[in-house]
Amino acid sequence: MDTVTIESDKPMAIISIEEYEGMKETIELLDQNPNLVHELKEERRQMEAGEYISYEEFKKNYGVK
Repeated sequence: MDTVTIESDKPMAIISIEEYEGMKETIELLDQNPNLVHELKEERRQMEAGEYISYEEFKKNYGVK
């Protein structure tokens, strides 16, 4: 682990490039679809309530092989 000393009057956070890129990607996705968080919460609720079909049912219903 490296140590970085910076004199500043403002609080700072240092994160890895990978974390930064992931945050940028998340922001872009949310910007493109402002309802995304709501949609994901609703889909999770449906799954927890058992409101879904199995992969086998999906393949049968949609002709997937």
